Amino acid sequence: MRFPSVLFAVWFAAAALAQPRFSMPHGLYDDDMLTVAIEAGEEGMEVRYTTDGSEPGPGSPRYQGPLTLAESTILRAVEVGENGEPSPIATATYILTHSVLEQGNTPEGYPELWGRYTTISGQAKADYEMDPEMTGDKTLRKKIEQGLHQLPILSIATDKDNFFSHVNDPEKGGIYIYTGPPVGDPTGHGWTRPCCAELFGGPQQHDLTIDCGVKLHGGHGRLPEKNPKHSLRLVFKKEYGPGKLHYPLFGEGEPDEYDQLVVRCHFGNSWQHWMENNRQEAQYARDLWMRRMQRKMGWTSANAFYVHLFINGMYWGLYNLGERVDNLFGMQHLGGKKSDIDVVKIEEDGGNHLEATEGTLDAWNEMLTTAAQAKSEAKYQQLDTLLDIDNFIDYMLINQYAGNTDWDHHNWYAIRRRGADSQGFRFLCWDSEIIFEGLDVNLAAGSSKNGHPTAIFNNLLKNDNFARRYMARAKQLLADDGLLGETSVVEVWDSLYHSIDMALYDEAARWGDYRRDVHRYTTKGELYTVDNQFMKERKRLLTSYFPQRSLTVLRQIVNYLPRIAAGMDDIIADRGHDDKYYNLQGIPVEHPVKGVYIKNGKKVVLSP
Repeated sequence: MRFPSVLFAVWFAAAALAQPRFSMPHGLYDDDMLTVAIEAGEEGMEVRYTTDGSEPGPGSPRYQGPLTLAESTILRAVEVGENGEPSPIATATYILTHSVLEQGNTPEGYPELWGRYTTISGQAKADYEMDPEMTGDKTLRKKIEQGLHQLPILSIATDKDNFFSHVNDPEKGGIYIYTGPPVGDPTGHGWTRPCCAELFGGPQQHDLTIDCGVKLHGGHGRLPEKNPKHSLRLVFKKEYGPGKLHYPLFGEGEPDEYDQLVVRCHFGNSWQHWMENNRQEAQYARDLWMRRMQRKMGWTSANAFYVHLFINGMYWGLYNLGERVDNLFGMQHLGGKKSDIDVVKIEEDGGNHLEATEGTLDAWNEMLTTAAQAKSEAKYQQLDTLLDIDNFIDYMLINQYAGNTDWDHHNWYAIRRRGADSQGFRFLCWDSEIIFEGLDVNLAAGSSKNGHPTAIFNNLLKNDNFARRYMARAKQLLADDGLLGETSVVEVWDSLYHSIDMALYDEAARWGDYRRDVHRYTTKGELYTVDNQFMKERKRLLTSYFPQRSLTVLRQIVNYLPRIAAGMDDIIADRGHDDKYYNLQGIPVEHPVKGVYIKNGKKVVLSP
């Protein structure tokens, strides 16, 4: 499907105003040089332009003839009339492949240091370069070139001071210097800067340019010592450009209107992460797997897809561009009006407190009170209008299967439409990057802080009807041919891998050396690459985790709910009819010694 033409969003907002036009469309070019001419929209108008991302005006260089671009360039231009008033800005990003490969660590006008660390002393050393050790390798260089063409490019153009100014001022400070973390000095939290965002290329041939605001997004990923590659949020407000984005980002049948979009950096289990075990497990697909799997089960989830992010023409890495969960999202996915939507989450401001980011907590609190009394059948029946039980069961099972250990003290959303047609609260998978780690991780049991999903779950399990409903769904989903069986799980996992298998080489060249060469922090890093650490982790998941995880979780559930587990032994025996020994958590034991084990679905006792 071909997407709408370049600059349509800007032209729509200023259809009656002339803009300069460029002879070449924005895009990724393999040429050594590119020649671009600028044509005035009205005859006799003077054109002024910039090439560094900053906004052009009457004082900018005057266009006198075609420009020869020898490196990646942000070309921005305005027309200036006799009264000195500039036209709306036209913007086009030209990414030259060779320029990305040659990206160095001392771009002109950019600082050598970024923001101060928050939980340790010191200041972050700036890192802009593509690792020459990788780009200088002939084999890797070819893969990096191929990877650039695999995904759409999201280009953000803005005055460099909007990101990198060290002036401590809410209007002038750089958002990459004052990151507004949830702990320590919160300076910079909420700061938003004007920019132009372009999305082009990729399999869908995206073609979009729009003026908007940009700000940092996320919680602990804002801490410079923990993560130098921050997430961003694009904000569509009239003070920055059109009041909304109208564009079919996710294809036919999906929303095409947005107030905000999230540009997620991949923080957990990534090569730039502050902890070594996270870096070794980098796969860049865990969070999207959770969202896609939830959607495969038939539920709402926040759409997202992979992009290469560029900031003022500099490659910044592999990101996800996705929906933000707000009242517009709720209206689009649940129906009703924006004013009908309640959105509940944990706000990461240092206190991790629960809040309604949209609407109120009234219905949420009523649901919690009712769920706490759900052992009573009458109270359980009252939940029908307060909580979507089927959604909740699937949500719990997908998190239990994934072993989501960075949850549920945060990293979740619950959303509800008010009114007679309300489905009750539905839970959305969100920021699920710490999953698929230990095969024996057991989230089928336990409790959580009051008001969080697992606490609701354990209250509901006191009702036998709910427990049977949950058990029946677990048997269905975790069966060999179930949606959480190996075949289905790997199908989603591999679809994500094959969409980024070459783009990962670009991410490795950008950030794979950071913890070895720039900032070691807690542990000395390695040079993280696709062919070494990434493929080792991928092999572990495909050969050890996915083949055994569904049966492991099923056994965990049986052990936790013996009163409801009648009839489960036969199913487990059918799937484990291989004469292997398993411990009571469902983990295979190659050399069993004295103890109690499961074999062919039945408990056996081994004596010395």
